[in-house]
Amino acid sequence: MDRLTETKMVKDALTKEGYTSVKVGHGSGTARGWLHIKCDEKFIEQTWQEKSIDVEMIARQVTGRTGDYGGRITIS
Repeated sequence: MDRLTETKMVKDALTKEGYTSVKVGHGSGTARGWLHIKCDEKFIEQTWQEKSIDVEMIARQVTGRTGDYGGRITIS
């Protein structure tokens, strides 16, 4: 899957799940394979840890990423 398609699929899935201000991109240079995700919490009472786990799970399901470092996905 190319980077543009992967980015669009993850962004659409997160938006559909109710996350706001979603920004999805890829790293550059040696971090080229990393997927970087920034978004706001789905609910006011949702903690950062809950958001991180939920967002990573959605991104892994959409992209099929597995492996070390959470499938090379960073969430902020």
